[in-house]
Amino acid sequence: MLVSIVDAFTRIPGAGNRAGVVVDASGLDTGAMQRIAAAVAASETAFVLSRPGDTAVKLRYFTPTDEIDFCGHATVASFHLLSERGLLGRGGHFRLDCAAGTYDVELEPVDSRHSRVWIVTPQYPWRESPLPIEAVMPLLGGTMEMVDRSLPVLANGHKLFVPMLRRDDVWALSPRAESLVAAARPHGIRGVFAFTRETKDASSVTHARFFAPGFGVPEDPVTGSAHGPLAAYLVNHGVLKLPEAGGQVRVRAEQGDAMGKPGRVELEVKGRPGVLERARIGGAAVTVIEGELRV
Repeated sequence: MLVSIVDAFTRIPGAGNRAGVVVDASGLDTGAMQRIAAAVAASETAFVLSRPGDTAVKLRYFTPTDEIDFCGHATVASFHLLSERGLLGRGGHFRLDCAAGTYDVELEPVDSRHSRVWIVTPQYPWRESPLPIEAVMPLLGGTMEMVDRSLPVLANGHKLFVPMLRRDDVWALSPRAESLVAAARPHGIRGVFAFTRETKDASSVTHARFFAPGFGVPEDPVTGSAHGPLAAYLVNHGVLKLPEAGGQVRVRAEQGDAMGKPGRVELEVKGRPGVLERARIGGAAVTVIEGELRV
């Protein structure tokens, strides 16, 4: 089975978030996909089930232990690889079909060789945290003094979003993985996205880490599926301002630096004050390895 290793949200091999991609997965059953994902041992591996000429790209995603309904960085990696192989154009609009639904994807050429992949990511209803933050912070290896009380702690899908004051505090976190899973999973939470508005680059808007032991991933380097909701969160709580007359805003978010795998996610929000029409993420990628996997 031919497997490609692609680093997403970066153009530097070894940085960003590594994904496995199997371009021709139509003959694989679920068990085979799970075995391949375990052998690849990236946080996620994507399997392309569509054929050339299909109207949409169909993907399935697996962590080393579970199938999940959507993965941002593996989607960036897959569309990058399909474009690189000439199975998709360098630019244009496409559809993604996955377990989470059908979403728009755009390949935006940025120079003569590279394209940026833009994805409209799944958005789930925001809800109050099912766990008190006073119980969550010790499980993350942090303290309440690290929490940014000017922003709310909220849940979106299986993720808990925790705003923090300083970048050093985010870097200092060292979760107790088993205890975190035991406390969070009964409430439908499988990962914690800790972020701060104190960034490394002055042009960035947030700096983050994502701990997902409930998905079998102690820490994910760069998490596309969290940054789509984050873009909406930042608009909803006044961090990002939409034009009064309507329009779009693009900013950049940071993740992965604490793991030595810096990645950068482009965030785009469109609408007007009080009306968010669309939130999507963008990222580049680089193919690192291609080879035959025997499982």
